[in-house]
Amino acid sequence: MKTIIEIIALCGVFVGGMGWLMNRPARPKDPEEDREQMEYLSEWRRKHEKRD
Repeated sequence: MKTIIEIIALCGVFVGGMGWLMNRPARPKDPEEDREQMEYLSEWRRKHEKRD
């Protein structure tokens, strides 16, 4: 009986942890990071665009 309770408790901790990870508040946006990502994507697009 003790083993069953331990398994149920472990499952509860696992489900609770996964719920917490999936519902964490979002990180605030960083304009500098957005600018860097757009710069990288523009450069990547310029290097890899198809040449017809």
